[in-house]
Amino acid sequence: MVIPDVATHYYLRENGPFRSLSELAGGADNPVFLDLLTRHQRDPGYRRRYGRHYIDMRRDVEERLREHFIARGGKPRRRYPFYLVLGESPWFRELNADQAEVRLPLSCLDPEVVSLTYPDSFIALTQADKPFYNQVFLLNEVDRLVSRFGIPDNDHQVPYERYWETDFELYIEVQLWDTPPER
Repeated sequence: MVIPDVATHYYLRENGPFRSLSELAGGADNPVFLDLLTRHQRDPGYRRRYGRHYIDMRRDVEERLREHFIARGGKPRRRYPFYLVLGESPWFRELNADQAEVRLPLSCLDPEVVSLTYPDSFIALTQADKPFYNQVFLLNEVDRLVSRFGIPDNDHQVPYERYWETDFELYIEVQLWDTPPER
């Protein structure tokens, strides 16, 4: 199995890369989030869905994610991470019509500020019935992580509109707890 040597960050062109909903002032009452909450109803190219309590739940998960990372020896320099996927994800790339991406070589990332979850951190830290749940992995564990669990390759088979009917094991998530390196 070929282990990816890059992490890809997907984002909406209009917003630019490396933004965090968790950093919005006012959380779920922020006008930016309120717009995203209903955007799918008026923009057919926007397929992402957020529940009304998403930001509060996301912040809770991120707090636990940060605690797990620190317990493993990580040294986050931000309160909330930026999200990437190991390698690439056609599912994520096709999530929105105006999606863009930034690829960062893993070799340019500081291991002290990078964690990984299998799969998405929201799922990984809210479920308990698989051996990779409730775990945070380190950058130097990528080879072992992929050797043990593989790389999800089913993301082209799961339409976004029905993802909640699956285990949502579509990619390995990479969390960057610092400012991204210069590209």
